[in-house]
Amino acid sequence: MTTFAQRMPLASALEQAVAGELLARGHTVEPFGQALLAPSVRDGLRETDSVLRWLPDLAVMTPGRRGLILVDAKGCQTSSTPNHAIELRSLYATTLTGLPTFYVCQDRKLLSPLDVSDSSEPDGFCCRRCWDLFVLDPMQLPKRCPEHERRQRRGSGTPYVLIKRARCRPLASVFGEVV
Repeated sequence: MTTFAQRMPLASALEQAVAGELLARGHTVEPFGQALLAPSVRDGLRETDSVLRWLPDLAVMTPGRRGLILVDAKGCQTSSTPNHAIELRSLYATTLTGLPTFYVCQDRKLLSPLDVSDSSEPDGFCCRRCWDLFVLDPMQLPKRCPEHERRQRRGSGTPYVLIKRARCRPLASVFGEVV
């Protein structure tokens, strides 16, 4: 399993790359979520179950449009799988913001939380128990999926849902072409 310290530099680099892609399309991009906090506060937050840990990474203003769009950059352990994994707590946190949110994946494809949660049966998930808890009461999700350890999976072990890469849309479909 990879550790948080091993995953964090890759996640930060992806956030910066996605921000650069959005800036190149003429959008205003600002850090959001944990990026606004001092490192010591982020460390303290990591010890809690608060959904603040899973708020999106970036706030985006689109020229000529009112309102704010949130963007969460999502990396992959490997590009050889047919799926993108979205943590269920991240999915829940986006619903609490009341703002349009998009996940931008490493391959620069995107999906919205509605693409994930509108499906009565997702393309896959960590285990049935975690999916059912997410649907019924997301605050009851365990910190780690009980099946994660048993199956000796890589990654953080947090409950997740899988979305087929083929269901994702190009970045330009929402954020336009590079200007």
